[in-house]
Amino acid sequence: MISMNVRRWLTLSIMTSYLLLTTTGCSVNPVSGKKEFVMMSEQQEISMGAGLHKQVLKQYKPYNNAALQAYVNGIGQSLARHSHRNNIRYHFTVVDDPSINAFALPGGYIYITRGLMAYLNSEAELAGVLSHEIGHVTARHSARQQTRGTLTNVLASVIAKQAGAGSRQLINNVAVASVRGFGRKHELQADQLGAEYLARVGYDPHNMIKVIEVLKAQEEFSTFLARSEGRQPPSYHGTFSTHPSNDKRLQQVVGAANSVRSSRTRPDNRRGYLNRISGLKYNKTKKSLGQIRLVTARPGDTFASLARRSGIPKYAAQKLRLLNGMFPKGEPRPGQLIKVVQ
Repeated sequence: MISMNVRRWLTLSIMTSYLLLTTTGCSVNPVSGKKEFVMMSEQQEISMGAGLHKQVLKQYKPYNNAALQAYVNGIGQSLARHSHRNNIRYHFTVVDDPSINAFALPGGYIYITRGLMAYLNSEAELAGVLSHEIGHVTARHSARQQTRGTLTNVLASVIAKQAGAGSRQLINNVAVASVRGFGRKHELQADQLGAEYLARVGYDPHNMIKVIEVLKAQEEFSTFLARSEGRQPPSYHGTFSTHPSNDKRLQQVVGAANSVRSSRTRPDNRRGYLNRISGLKYNKTKKSLGQIRLVTARPGDTFASLARRSGIPKYAAQKLRLLNGMFPKGEPRPGQLIKVVQ
């Protein structure tokens, strides 16, 4: 148990932090319109992003396809112009990495891997990924997280000095849990903002749920592989423990975007997107590289029959289902455009 002396110091430290929050460093959050304490100006945020961008490009090479880069940038810029922070310059980069990932740096630097692009199935889903990352930028999540982490570390340090070594581990655990919880809250807000930005440019905001379903399917496929190979399935620590379409919080934040839907409606543009990624590099295994190709399904085609053309060495049919957004039991329909790997 924490002693009474420590509790007094905790109360004093919280009061001190509150005074700092309310009297210094306040700025108006572009999304909420409310004042908040951040330890980073907008110019510092942009400068930090520019510096980190150079570091990112040392680790991740831009994907060598100028047409695809221009396509992604064009969609990203359209969304950014309709965001809460359309006064800053945004940068969108497809990186040559097989992982399933997208991320944002402070100040408008946004990245998506070719690995994730392979598993998306429409332009609207791509827009959903980019709008989610724009949401992190517009809500200044990096600056807020940095501020919260700094204050938490200072607070923990002050308390630990008074509490003694025996209580320091407990205090550190509380501090870490606090920051992690704040991160999960950010993810949900980014989903909300992403859905709103989709609606503002005319996409159906429910494509945000489709994006999360793509990521959820990756988790379900990992579980399938583990069980098939006699391994312990990985634990899931994401924002949504249930299937995204059944998550009430997600339905609420996406549903709210319907009220801001623009009069101009954009189609999902599935065929256009698939044609854009035809020829995209795809890792069959860690050491074997192929390419995404498109085929039109014929009567009698199944993912098992299509898989025999793909040369994916193990669980090929299920991997093709995953690639086409039909995991675990879907089958192609005659006339449907299907991604295969060659």
